[in-house]
Amino acid sequence: KYRGCEVHPFGSYMSGLYLPTADMDIVICSKEWLSGRMTAFPGGSSLYKFRGFLTQNRLADPSSVEVIAKARVPLVKYIDAVTGLRVDISFDRMDGPAAIKTFLDWKEQYPALPILVTIIKHFLAMRGLNEPVNGGIGSFSVSCMVMSMLQLMPKVQSKNLVPEHHLGEMLMEFFDLYGNRFDYKTTAIRINPPGYSSRDHNLTYKNRDRLSIIDPNNSSNDISGGSSNVGIIFYDFHSAHRMIKERMAELSKGGGHGTNMASILETILAGNYSSFRLQRGHLRLLHEKHIGPCDD
Repeated sequence: KYRGCEVHPFGSYMSGLYLPTADMDIVICSKEWLSGRMTAFPGGSSLYKFRGFLTQNRLADPSSVEVIAKARVPLVKYIDAVTGLRVDISFDRMDGPAAIKTFLDWKEQYPALPILVTIIKHFLAMRGLNEPVNGGIGSFSVSCMVMSMLQLMPKVQSKNLVPEHHLGEMLMEFFDLYGNRFDYKTTAIRINPPGYSSRDHNLTYKNRDRLSIIDPNNSSNDISGGSSNVGIIFYDFHSAHRMIKERMAELSKGGGHGTNMASILETILAGNYSSFRLQRGHLRLLHEKHIGPCDD
């Protein structure tokens, strides 16, 4: 059934923003769909059949396979049996791979973009707010939010401020913009052309309890339509802005010489990173066993 299908990785893995324990996004495109006919993966039954294919061929840890058939983008989620990587598979859609080209173009224009997106992605992941299927916002939505901010900052557009030379200021600007000033209930983010769009004038973007971002590759698509936790997300941005400001104020008064104030970003990114080290070590062993020595 799956012979002739095309497999395309996309998301943070392909954009160079992949965190060690993050999900790997893959889309499987059937030859029928690629030739302009109907999808070969209609409805939930085809997803459950694919789950059987994964387990029968021992590609997935059987207890890890989860079918999410009723999501805006139906998925099969699982943990790879060999690498331990988490995988999200969608079917017969190319908006994900198209977004990669867009992101790489933006990265060329603004070298600060991937750095800011990586920090914000990890901030969200630590709080369980990075998956659209669970009400969070994904990598491309975060990329659009950062890109919109850069497009609309007069100092950046006039070349009076180079974002990659002021990463701390850019991060604080992001948390302030989306945590304190941006009203997602009335406004949609638009990248092409740069600006904002009133949600009153477009039926596609009228779900006011969600963030709305107009897809730069398809203006009829809202890429953040699954963001049911946007209120929590924006409150966390507000809190991050406040906590970093408080830490900087303490340091400016001459405090923070002890170990309790070793880092400004520790206020929002402190945590147990042992899972990162374990996953990297496991992948290194697999590489050395099956491919050869790893380049440091």
